[in-house]
Amino acid sequence: MCAERSHRYEALLKILRYAVHELPAGVLYGPNGASAKECAELVTDLNEFEVLCRELGQDQSVFIERCRWHFEHYPHYLERRRHFNSYAQYIEGRGGPLNV
Repeated sequence: MCAERSHRYEALLKILRYAVHELPAGVLYGPNGASAKECAELVTDLNEFEVLCRELGQDQSVFIERCRWHFEHYPHYLERRRHFNSYAQYIEGRGGPLNV
């Protein structure tokens, strides 16, 4: 059971790291920028990852907090992107983390 949880932890960590590795350009989902629906899926993955972190004794609290900020704010940016030069400008204007 612990091996299964460790494997899932690693798989989710890989997904989450990939999603934010292009920051501050944007959040990715696969090879493309994430949609609002895909950001919601990433939040679900992040919630599962957070539970696994507690179960496995892994402190990823800063990573989780920063991912959550982007996964929750990126859909808002997408709706209003015509008002911004870039996602980096959006992040800076809201005091968010430029990277994870």
